[in-house]
Amino acid sequence: MKKFLVFSLVLTLVLTSFALVGYAKEVVFKYATGQETMCFDPALHRDETQSANVFNLYDPLFYPVRGGAPIPWLVESYKVSDDGKVYTFKLKKGVKFHDGTEMTAEDVAFSMLRMIKINQGFSWLWKGIVDPEKIEVLDKYTVKFVLNKPYGPFIATLVQFHVVNKDLLMKNKKPGDWGEYGDFGMAYLQDHDAGSGPFTLEKVQLGDRLTLKKFDGYFKGFKENSPDVVNWLVVPEKATYVAMLKKGEVDMIDQWLSPENFKDLAKTKGVVVQEDPNVQLFFLQMNNKKKPLDDVNVRKAISYAFDYKVAVNDIFKGGKQAEGPVPILMPGHAKDVTVYHKDLKKAKEYLAKSKYSKAELKNMELTYVYVNSLDLERKIGLLLANDLAQIGLKVKIKGETWSRITQLAKSPDTTPHFTAIFHTAKYPSPDSHTYLMYNKHAWGTYISMSWYDNPKVDELTEKARQTIDVNERYKLYEEVQRIVTADAASLYIVNPLHRIAFRDWVKDYNYVGILGYDLEFDHLKIEK
Repeated sequence: MKKFLVFSLVLTLVLTSFALVGYAKEVVFKYATGQETMCFDPALHRDETQSANVFNLYDPLFYPVRGGAPIPWLVESYKVSDDGKVYTFKLKKGVKFHDGTEMTAEDVAFSMLRMIKINQGFSWLWKGIVDPEKIEVLDKYTVKFVLNKPYGPFIATLVQFHVVNKDLLMKNKKPGDWGEYGDFGMAYLQDHDAGSGPFTLEKVQLGDRLTLKKFDGYFKGFKENSPDVVNWLVVPEKATYVAMLKKGEVDMIDQWLSPENFKDLAKTKGVVVQEDPNVQLFFLQMNNKKKPLDDVNVRKAISYAFDYKVAVNDIFKGGKQAEGPVPILMPGHAKDVTVYHKDLKKAKEYLAKSKYSKAELKNMELTYVYVNSLDLERKIGLLLANDLAQIGLKVKIKGETWSRITQLAKSPDTTPHFTAIFHTAKYPSPDSHTYLMYNKHAWGTYISMSWYDNPKVDELTEKARQTIDVNERYKLYEEVQRIVTADAASLYIVNPLHRIAFRDWVKDYNYVGILGYDLEFDHLKIEK
């Protein structure tokens, strides 16, 4: 009997210990968004939601730091040649892909080859600059990029370059357009991942939900109470996922709510609304090739007719009026640009100088297009229509899907007169808000819907890109900012606040300010 009691006690202790250690409660994090786009292929991602998918599954060569230069991530050290064309990267050893194999220089070279050949996503950052045939694998952990020409922002752009598992994709390739590479594993990555990031893709229902699982072999490790599992939920109705957050059914929701929604959420017990100055520009691209916006005087008239104070204070409920195309908080922002303010007298004077008669202008209807799910953009359209009516211009407001808007951007004929754009920094350089918005080589993208044509700006932005010295490069970008604001190339409205809402048990949320990076969930701690 005594032996039985001892045995029972030992068994109880063992089982209890096993339960505590082997069956520790999983930390589950639930995120809800109204955006249905999903992407698990780093050669394809474009918007914030797709980028957030990728950044949780893959690692970049360099990682962004808010307000500063990016830091090496997969890179141990690197060298740049004096002429700015040769970059040699020494990789960190021991970085594991999700299948347990080690990342090597071969994977890095293959990832850039794949990016350039597929020619989608962020490939435009390196197209014509990086020739995949000139990428050299020097040894297992060393890779050399020989650029076609000097490219000052190259390191900054590498925050958007994520490394894939070459062997895994080649094992799962299907017939495709790239010879021996088949489809480069694109079909496989529709519902799998090939990364080394903090999470693996566990389950996916495209456009509906996905499950991410912590990768125990992650080279950076994890903090205590970081999520073991992430459930990403697509909830089309904003009112529904707002209610879910209030009830504690989800832990965090996306940023695409109105300021009024966030104000209401901030009053809810147990909900935190975090506000951060945003490295973002909200502006209206004006189609400089469409009548009457092909006349600089009309664009200036519009810039003086618009009420920025109402937009910033009453619609956005905070932030700062934009001072040109480069956000105020971004390095390289020029402080001496033309900043417009509402002045109807000046607006009418500029309109009178235009090549179009008052009768011609009266008979024109200017189209304003916005994302139909964003009420804030709709309100900006109403404000624009009201303000321009005061100088005799008519505006038609039309909501479209984002995919439709990007299709319209393919030619000046289909691009509307005004398009509402949130331009979040894609990489930490003013290049993203100068070259990409106004150099003619960027025409046809949603960022460059102004169809602005100025040889001097083309020359300056090209020269800036080939300038290695950061201070000299920024001087060139600053000159571009002075020119485009003097030309009223776009309607620069606000550098808004970034707002996001989560339950108070979510800790260590960090807004980075580069597209998608603030939704990398391994940084969080869940303390219920």
